[in-house]
Amino acid sequence: MARQHLGTAALFLLLAIMMTWPLAPNINRAVAYPEDPYINTWILDWDWYATLHQPLHLFDANAFYPARDSLAFSENLYGIALLLFPFRAAGVPPVAAHNLGILTGFALSGFGAYLLGRLITGSAMAGVAAGVFYAFLPFRFTHLPHVQHVWGGTIPIMLTSLLWYSQKPSWRRASLFAAAFLFNGLCNIHWLLFGSVAIAATVLIVRPRMLPIASCSAIAALILVVFLRPYLAVGMQRTWSEAKEFSALPSDWLRSNFHNRAYAFLRDPNVNPERWLFPGALSLVLGGIALASRDRGTLRIAGVWIGIGVIGSLGLHTIFHRFLFSHVFGFRAIRVPARWAAIAYVGLAMLVAVGSAVIARRRLWLNGLVAIAFLIELWSAPVQWYAAPTRVPPIYRWIAERRPHAIIELPMSPEREYVALLHATAHHVPMVNGISGFAPPEYIRIAALAEQWSDALVDELRRIGVTHIIIHADALDAAGNGWMARAVSANKIALQRRFDDDLLFTITASEARAPSRSSQACSRCRSCRRRLVFILTSV
Repeated sequence: MARQHLGTAALFLLLAIMMTWPLAPNINRAVAYPEDPYINTWILDWDWYATLHQPLHLFDANAFYPARDSLAFSENLYGIALLLFPFRAAGVPPVAAHNLGILTGFALSGFGAYLLGRLITGSAMAGVAAGVFYAFLPFRFTHLPHVQHVWGGTIPIMLTSLLWYSQKPSWRRASLFAAAFLFNGLCNIHWLLFGSVAIAATVLIVRPRMLPIASCSAIAALILVVFLRPYLAVGMQRTWSEAKEFSALPSDWLRSNFHNRAYAFLRDPNVNPERWLFPGALSLVLGGIALASRDRGTLRIAGVWIGIGVIGSLGLHTIFHRFLFSHVFGFRAIRVPARWAAIAYVGLAMLVAVGSAVIARRRLWLNGLVAIAFLIELWSAPVQWYAAPTRVPPIYRWIAERRPHAIIELPMSPEREYVALLHATAHHVPMVNGISGFAPPEYIRIAALAEQWSDALVDELRRIGVTHIIIHADALDAAGNGWMARAVSANKIALQRRFDDDLLFTITASEARAPSRSSQACSRCRSCRRRLVFILTSV
């Protein structure tokens, strides 16, 4: 049986390569979009770096300096990073490792649903059909920029381990459920919050022996507390209007994405992509066929998961998520309640497995046709991928070798902040730059000064301990050139080195203090300083 599972896992990996083509031949440089994938590449890389160099300070990441627990302004993705550690140890670079996470995320989604479908039907082929649907449903392709949402396999694996335990309670099976619960929480905080609600509802239905599973789950929960404490410390909260904007409407369940070709007529660019929730017609047909099954227990569980997912996706339009948002820790930080749909997709995958088993009771080969039909219905390849800037510019190699105390890159803009995070995978030095759904107050203050090219910017940077400024001269406008000239003239900053269009400045200890003789910039007299200003402003 283990050999059969291994073969099925290999099948889903092969399908993941086919359905995301041409990601595999461009794995070193392809990204779904030149924004969020850079954040996630940085997070996965930081998890690897911090585990080796500062394991007790994982959340003190190098972005958003001088904020503490700065990793907590995003998802930590530590469970995904753990599985990528062997690849990083073998020398796989950050972008390629991120893309391996995308491929394995699709494959694990399929394999997890396969295990669930096989358990509830006893049919491996029905499980494969469920896995193909769940792995490649449109939601997964909508979230190509979010590796944590491509990684949907942890939820059905967690449910599978609970149902397996309920069939024959034992401490071994309870520990496997706890491991699945822990891993799910380490991969995706959304799945931790949403999945915990759905699992609790399932426990009320199956009523398993509680002592072993509660004891093992308590240990897993204590480990998760270590990873959740920083989120409590930074106090992330969404506004009511923000969560309302990303709460789905019932009609959004009939909106398809721009990757799927079969349902082009269901596209609506006026609806936010987070609310494109249509799972495909074939899954709905098989869900209807599943109602002919005599396995009422399975249908009840699937119905509960679908109900929780659909109602939850409506977010603040219903009392369900409104209550969680207002009263339960963690849910106030959820920006997109529509992602509750992932829970409904697990329930729908159960119905797909049951429906496939119903129509193939006497002809098992029909399950193979169902899986092929899903591949045709959900086919999105070739997918459009963007090319990431994977060459490490010389200035970042210098930063990595010299390791200054803290840096900032100017000018600051959302587009450049994403790229700064990507390049931070080459040096891991504390930097003011960063971007996420949340930002610390000090960053917001500095970003405002940088946007205005305020003369107070250097004073603020000096106050918080920044020692070096990287200025991308090719991106400077007239205001930025003027600011740089004034800062040099006032002896606030001194040019240390030039790397093509990248200029590296040091921040002087104080305005009144003369620059160090060791500085590589010639600034010992007014005439030389004026000449330096002329050179800089002419870049």
